[in-house]
Amino acid sequence: MKTFSATDAAISGFVLVREHFKTVAVWVLIATIVSAIVSVTIIGLFGPQLEAFTTLSQNNSADPTEALQAMAKLGPFALFSLVYSIAFYSVLLAAIYRAVLRPADARRAYLRFGADELRQAGVSILLGLLLFAAYLVLLVAVTLILVILGAIAPPLAALVGLLIVPASFAVLVFLGVRLSLANVQTFTEGKINVFGSFALTKGRFWPMFGAYFVATVLAVVVYLLLFLIITLLGGALSGFNLDTLNDLMQSQKLTLASLLTPTGVLSLAVGGLITVLTSVTIYAPSAFIYREIVERAAKPAPAAPSGPFDV
Repeated sequence: MKTFSATDAAISGFVLVREHFKTVAVWVLIATIVSAIVSVTIIGLFGPQLEAFTTLSQNNSADPTEALQAMAKLGPFALFSLVYSIAFYSVLLAAIYRAVLRPADARRAYLRFGADELRQAGVSILLGLLLFAAYLVLLVAVTLILVILGAIAPPLAALVGLLIVPASFAVLVFLGVRLSLANVQTFTEGKINVFGSFALTKGRFWPMFGAYFVATVLAVVVYLLLFLIITLLGGALSGFNLDTLNDLMQSQKLTLASLLTPTGVLSLAVGGLITVLTSVTIYAPSAFIYREIVERAAKPAPAAPSGPFDV
């Protein structure tokens, strides 16, 4: 069975940034511009609703009914955010896969708006629904088991609860790892393939889990470092005014005026950097693993020397 280096997979995002630095810089610039456009759109369409909900959520004595009504008004905002996120990450995922699997296809910084991106959106939606369905099944099963045991033997229910809840989480992690190559397989095959990932990941769970875990930790480190930078720069721009700095840290860009302040512009710029770098760090490993276990394994081995002068 073709294997791969879990360590190399975990740091493949950093390797991609090093080898395609200008390309990643273009992604950051585009992500920043898109984020600015989307932020202005959100302010124009949903600014009052968001501000009202934020005010209510900060008021501990707010009427629960009023809070629920304010939350219900955010339904269109939630739908808009979901569609935007799927579209944005579908384009970015396909670009990452091209950079890793088809490095020669570098025109337009690996960015496209075509069938590959639509398939990424489709398979991402299907994976999300599948994992959500698995979560619901586990939730119902765990609830029924604990209710039954609680009626029969309450002490035993508490003990089982301590074991079954982490076990359910482990099942979701296992399922996520086994399905983790669905996006990249869909990209390379040119058709949506959700369950083909099971065959590719068979017998490889632990090295893949290790690679993804390390990559996630690295992404968190990147996020914290960049967040520290934006906090320090924001503090310098605001004269270390605690109120202004607190607004920046909470990303409360609910008005166009706050968005156009130096701290608001800085937040957008570093936000684009954070989005791209953390995404590359997290999603590049799956493309690296696929390349190692599928594409390189499919290449014919070099012919053995047939004579004393063959090398």
